[in-house]
Amino acid sequence: MGRIKQGLDYFPMSTSFMHDRVVRRVMKREGDAAFATLVETLSYIYAGKGYYISAGDEFYDELTDSLYNTDMDDVKRIIALSVEYGLFDAGLFRQYGILTSADIQRQYLFITKRRSSSLIEPDYCLLEAEELASYHPSQSSKNSADDTDSETVDAVTPTADPVTSTTGSATSEAEMSTLGTQNKEKQIKTNQNKLNHLSDSPQGEDGGGKILKRRKVMTQEDIDNLQPPSDGMQRNFEGLLENLHSYKIPPSEQYAIILKSNFGAIGNPVWKGFSNIRGSNGKIKLPGHYLLSVINL
Repeated sequence: MGRIKQGLDYFPMSTSFMHDRVVRRVMKREGDAAFATLVETLSYIYAGKGYYISAGDEFYDELTDSLYNTDMDDVKRIIALSVEYGLFDAGLFRQYGILTSADIQRQYLFITKRRSSSLIEPDYCLLEAEELASYHPSQSSKNSADDTDSETVDAVTPTADPVTSTTGSATSEAEMSTLGTQNKEKQIKTNQNKLNHLSDSPQGEDGGGKILKRRKVMTQEDIDNLQPPSDGMQRNFEGLLENLHSYKIPPSEQYAIILKSNFGAIGNPVWKGFSNIRGSNGKIKLPGHYLLSVINL
């Protein structure tokens, strides 16, 4: 019997990986060698177990040998910073000495979803059961095998009154049809609420919030006429608008940032984003895109 393959022959990399906030922080501390170290580490992870690797002495030795002008102390320091900044999961690194992350596990499951053996060890898994089931439905159904078998036995057990059995089956189908209709109506209502969010005040007719309806093209006048909702939340909406104006962010991006930051709510990541832009000394060329990426983290 052939050996069951666990690792991957390739893995995709986002074109913005080098510009990722965490990666940039590590590179700022350790220089360009950090980028090569991180890419090589991801290669080891995906090529080996597929979604994790044990960060022991052997791993550090091999990783150091595959890099130029980088010694083992540098490699260990770069990996430690990556764990500290959240590129790899800190809890599993401390407890089991492995390097992995939720994103790495998602990528692994997505690429290997056609396999029957691409399961993640429970102790290392960082994903919720619902998300796991979306990649491998058979894994969740296996956990309920006993219940399924029991239902199958009940379904094939002969009854004294075939008419009653048929009636019960028809009733069950009617209930399932009703449930499906209710789910569809619920989904439609949810989608409609998302669309109405752009035009309705969070507190109804008397909420005091003024949000424009969705438009194809936003103008600066539209942005300047926006008002935050009167829900008691602490905001600095005027400061948010001033910062957006100062960096000459297009109105459409301004509108998205305003909504995602909850009109400049105090404590929202958008404020840290402005601080990073100021500290970059002009290196961040697309401040609007950068702010949206910070808010969406």
